[in-house]
Amino acid sequence: MRSSVWARGVVVALAALLAVGAPYAVRAQTADTGRKTLEITVPEEGEYFVRFLPSSDARQPAQLPMRFLDRRTVVEYDLAEIGKKAQVAVDDVKTGNTAIRPLHGPGAPGTGGLDLRKTDFDHIRQVDIRVTYGGKPVKAAQVTLAGRSGAPVTRTVDPAKRGVATFEDVPVGRAKVTVVYGDKLTQSQDVDLVSDHPAGPVKVDVAVANSVPVLDEPGDRASDAGKTAGASTTTADSGAPRETVPASGGVVGWIGNLLGLLIAGGAIYLLYRWAKSGGMAATLQKAGIEVSGPTADTTSATPWSPAAPPPPVVADPSACQFCGQPKDASGRCACSDLPGAAGLSAAGAVGGGAGEPRLIGSVGVYAGAIFAVSSPATIGRDPSNTIALSNDNTVSRRHATITPNGSECIVADEGSSNGVYVNGVRISGTHALKPGDEVQIGATRFRFEA
Repeated sequence: MRSSVWARGVVVALAALLAVGAPYAVRAQTADTGRKTLEITVPEEGEYFVRFLPSSDARQPAQLPMRFLDRRTVVEYDLAEIGKKAQVAVDDVKTGNTAIRPLHGPGAPGTGGLDLRKTDFDHIRQVDIRVTYGGKPVKAAQVTLAGRSGAPVTRTVDPAKRGVATFEDVPVGRAKVTVVYGDKLTQSQDVDLVSDHPAGPVKVDVAVANSVPVLDEPGDRASDAGKTAGASTTTADSGAPRETVPASGGVVGWIGNLLGLLIAGGAIYLLYRWAKSGGMAATLQKAGIEVSGPTADTTSATPWSPAAPPPPVVADPSACQFCGQPKDASGRCACSDLPGAAGLSAAGAVGGGAGEPRLIGSVGVYAGAIFAVSSPATIGRDPSNTIALSNDNTVSRRHATITPNGSECIVADEGSSNGVYVNGVRISGTHALKPGDEVQIGATRFRFEA
């Protein structure tokens, strides 16, 4: 009897112990099942990143994003660490868009995992809003972005951010940008954020209308923002427009403007003188452009065109073979008394025999003068030359040399400044003269006869 009572007591005690230990067993099982796995499927292969967005009750900070390249991947998470209202985000690197879904509640992945479509990537991973004034980034501002869902998000711009406020995981659709700057001035702008945009951050440019401190470097005007974020209406500022400071002013700016006007005026005057002198027309004509207007005076600066053939030699021995006038008893004629003949040296005197090489001045300072070339003769402005052309300042001190060689003469340029021309062409080195050739030395043209 006692043994049966004792047995019943043991059974009761064991049942009580089991009843007390049961809660501990349930809690352990719950703790073991707190870590879960999630299979994610994306529309196509590419480069993706998985992020868990912790909620306010999370016990751990945000985890490191996990990268995958295939269409499917499996990730693990613990709600106790990331919070009961945590979300999962899948970033498409190629498009710059993101798909965001809650882990529990409406819209949460089912038992089959998270199967994403292209339309599920309805967030933009990063939106950069650049605030500028006069094309340069502002030093300080407060930027608020209000999307189609969720609470507005505010970012502060300081000099280190170069006028850029960055927003992450922004829903596509119509959004409103509000900028507070300067002395509590406000400017608002509506933008359309679309999922079809170039890869990378979406850039939105907001140019404020009132003067505000800016950085010296030019601002990036986000020229491609119009392709991805459609610009729309801009509301009026809450503050009155303020006068802006000119880019250049004061005495320094005034002097700079005056110097600019003087330089421009001088350039215009030089162009006018060039055109008036005919130099511009000559230059354009050389380039093949037909122009009308004054032409440059080339009388003494350029060679002449070959002159008409010399007059025929008179057969009468009593007449000059050059001018056709009768000779006197000494053999002189009318052309011997022309200007310049009196100052000839012995080698240049008239009276050489028939067939003797001569230089006969036809045009210029020594027109009508006759210089006989019976032996090697030097020509120049210096009186020591055999043929001295002292009255012509365009002749070099030692201009040229003429050496008889049978029925012809060899003329050589002795490094003169203005050169020696034969039949209108400047010679280089030596040139053989033939009867009837025209030779220009300085401002005088000579006809060579032999």
